[in-house]
Amino acid sequence: MQYRRVADETELLDALKEAGAAILAGGTDLLVKMRGGLVHPERLIDIGRVPSLRRLRRTDSAIEIGASVPESDILADPQICEALPLLAMALRTLGSVQIRHRGTLGGNLVNASPAADSAIPLVLYDASVELVSPDGERSVPVETFLAGPGRTALRPGEFVRTVRVPIPRSDESSFYHKVGKRQALTIAIASVGARIRTDGERIVDARFAAGSVAPTPLRLRAVEDRLQGSPVDDHTIDDARRLARDAVSPIDDIRATATYRRDVVADLVVRAIRSAFVAA
Repeated sequence: MQYRRVADETELLDALKEAGAAILAGGTDLLVKMRGGLVHPERLIDIGRVPSLRRLRRTDSAIEIGASVPESDILADPQICEALPLLAMALRTLGSVQIRHRGTLGGNLVNASPAADSAIPLVLYDASVELVSPDGERSVPVETFLAGPGRTALRPGEFVRTVRVPIPRSDESSFYHKVGKRQALTIAIASVGARIRTDGERIVDARFAAGSVAPTPLRLRAVEDRLQGSPVDDHTIDDARRLARDAVSPIDDIRATATYRRDVVADLVVRAIRSAFVAA
C-alpha cells in the first residue's frame, strides 16, 4: 500500500485519479475498517494539510466547515456552538475526546453510518456538502448525499470540500439524545434530534429526525405535520408518540430489536417535545 500526502486541491484531484485511492482525513473510521479487512485501499491520500479543507468560516447566513476540520475544533468555537447548538449537542456525544481530536465532520458524513451522530443535526439544519471533481463543483443536500449504509452521492474522483450549514433562528430549542449499550463511546441503538419553536403552549414549528432506525437519517414528517400549530396536551403527545413509532421500520440486530428501537424513538420524541417547553 502506498501513502501520499497532498498539499492542495490540485494535488488531491490528481491523486484521486489513481486506481484504489482512498482519502485519509482523521482515519477514525477508515483505519478501523482496514484493520477489520472490510476495505483494502491501494493508496492512502492524506488531506490533513490541504488549507481549503481545514477552514472554519461564518458568513451572514451560514457556517462553512472544511471537510477535514476536526470535530474538537468545531466544539472549541463558541460562535459555532451558539449558532448551531444541535450540532454541538450531537458532536459532544460522538466517540471520546481523543476520537473527536482526530475525527472530522466530513469523514463522519462520508463514512455514511446509519448511526452517525453528526448526520441528524445536519439534515435538520438543511445542510449541504460542496463537492469538487475534475469536472467542477456541485452542492448536494446532506439528506440526499447520504444514500445508504456506507454509500454516498460521491462520484469517482470527487471529494468533499465543505459542509455548509445555514444559520437557524435563535428562538428555537434543540434536542439530541441517543440510546446505546454503554455510557460512553457508544454507537446509537436509536437516536432522535429535534428543532422546536414554541409560542406559549403552542408549537409553531417542529423538525424531527431519527438515526440508526433506517439506512439513512429519517425525517419524522408525520410527527412534524401533527405538531405544527398544535397546543401541546396529552392528546397531542399521545399522537406524536404513535406517529413516531409508526414512522420507523428498523431491523433486529445484535444490538437491539426492532420493537425496542421503535419504542426508543417514540419516547425520545415525547422527551424532545416536553424539553422544548421547559426551555421556553
